[in-house]
Amino acid sequence: SIFGARIETSMTSTATARLGVRPRFRDAPSVRSVREHRTALAVPRRSTAVRAKSASGEHAVDVPLPTSGALAPPPWVRDAVAQWPWRGGLEPCGEHAVTRLSQEHVTGVVPNDLVGSLYRVGPGRIRVGSTKYKHWFDGDGAVFKVQFNEDGTVDAGTKFVRTKRLETQELAERQQNNQDVGIAVRGAWTQASADFPLANFGKFPTNPSNTSPMFHAGKLMALCEGGAPVEIDEDTLATKGLVNFESKNKSETMPMGFSAHAKKDADGVLYTWGLASPPAIGMAVGKISESGKVLKVVDLPLCAASEQGGAVDYEFTMIHDCAMSEKHLVFIVPPWRLKPGFDMKLVKALAGAESFGHAFAWDAGKGAWLVVLRKDDLSVVVTREIKNMSTYHFAGAYDVLGDESNGGNDSVRVLVNELNGERHDLEKRFGDMYLSEWAPDGYNTLCEYVVDLKTGSLVRDAPLVPRAETPGSESRKNAAVAGQLPMEFPIVAPASFGRAPRFVYTLCFAGSGGGYFDAIQKLDVGAETHQVRFLQPGVFPSEVEFVPKRKSGGDEKEDSGYLLYLEYDSSEHKSAVVVLDAQDVAGPELCRVKLPYHVPYSFHGTYKHAEREGVK
Repeated sequence: SIFGARIETSMTSTATARLGVRPRFRDAPSVRSVREHRTALAVPRRSTAVRAKSASGEHAVDVPLPTSGALAPPPWVRDAVAQWPWRGGLEPCGEHAVTRLSQEHVTGVVPNDLVGSLYRVGPGRIRVGSTKYKHWFDGDGAVFKVQFNEDGTVDAGTKFVRTKRLETQELAERQQNNQDVGIAVRGAWTQASADFPLANFGKFPTNPSNTSPMFHAGKLMALCEGGAPVEIDEDTLATKGLVNFESKNKSETMPMGFSAHAKKDADGVLYTWGLASPPAIGMAVGKISESGKVLKVVDLPLCAASEQGGAVDYEFTMIHDCAMSEKHLVFIVPPWRLKPGFDMKLVKALAGAESFGHAFAWDAGKGAWLVVLRKDDLSVVVTREIKNMSTYHFAGAYDVLGDESNGGNDSVRVLVNELNGERHDLEKRFGDMYLSEWAPDGYNTLCEYVVDLKTGSLVRDAPLVPRAETPGSESRKNAAVAGQLPMEFPIVAPASFGRAPRFVYTLCFAGSGGGYFDAIQKLDVGAETHQVRFLQPGVFPSEVEFVPKRKSGGDEKEDSGYLLYLEYDSSEHKSAVVVLDAQDVAGPELCRVKLPYHVPYSFHGTYKHAEREGVK
């Protein structure tokens, strides 16, 4: 999940066993660990466009922020939002119990086969009083729900995930009778304020539970790489507590972290990864049954070690997402690392003297690290250093047996985002969203990588669809663009799993002048033009959720379904849930649910159909 994912990311060590010990995967005969030629590592980034310093014309919207009460922002927030109205969507909205909305809030008709609930998870706040968290991904998690009922009515609400860190923060505020006490707990990027000196020393960063929702083993969970999943009541959004998956084999311990993008297979088996539980060092991958039992846990090989058998370097890196095909899990780990050195950043981060997240740096001399695992036994198929690139999200992967375009060798094809610009520039934006300014270099190009499963080579990498120029008036009039726009959060229909998808839905930056996400695109692979839904000035969309239509017994098309998304209208400082026909992204809305409040920008979502007798 950025935006991933938020997007929160996982801090992991590239050592796969104990410090200085050769990783166990080195003895596996199935591994093919080969370095690409160094000249392949340097990848030219797209040039950074000249950025406007503020919204102007029809995009210069007057945002009606609260002027009194607990949600009234400090002056610096008002100044930031006046400069770029999209920033109003970063503001907290408080908590709203799940309640029935009056009919005046619903326009259009809720499709009969859309009875169920959309859940979204993201940072419910990224400031505490006048003190900002030092990264978007450190914000306190919140869950939003909209429920479409069989009688056409709609319920909605949002609540914070009641983590230990949130309760600690609130306790500090009560003890000092002040909502502006500073930060009381340590986050991955945010150190506790000076008034809480012991909150940093020797403490591991706390888990904000702010990235994505997932149903598994009968539980709705809020996920984030910072720790264990948190169970949420799917009806009321109340926090129920941590979810701990247990293994019968005591030698197999689940990772301390839990991926925000855990992959659920068609048979109900769940694959996750995270920071290995101490005293182990490294990253572990877990396989969990449909009922929630741990089936297997293995080390994830995240470095080449020394090809002559030397010791493993001790360093931290980040993994947010992976791609899953019918037979494989594919990880691509960018060289965004925290390494030991004379600057002592790693030591200071471990001791609590400095933050982990802001100690990371881009390693231009190394490529991304590719790992392919077999799903059936989690054995290693390929490890390889590839080109220098950065990514947060994938659209998926599929296997090709006897791939004719690959000389007859089996391959796995991976749909992965490639960042257009530089990673440190992206992280700088995330580090202070209230002051961030966006241009195409902060977004991605969706690419297709072809990995030869016999040789381990990356035999091809290219944009899935050619890049588009900034849309002009004619493109906006026709609601179509020749190529893909700068994008994030790629989504495909579940029906495309196991094969090449024809359609990919993305959240886009069309350069309208609003300074942030302003369009939704439907990429039609192989076509010359692609549908685009351009939003009105001052309106900013979230990641879309594809919801398949209920099966009617006919030959269902890949894009037979609905697109649901939250949009923030800065002119009202409120949000709405929009329902589109996935076959006609630029067409009329099927339904709109106008909320009586705004929902802060969220990262990822999931949809659950309501159980209805006689309906599949």
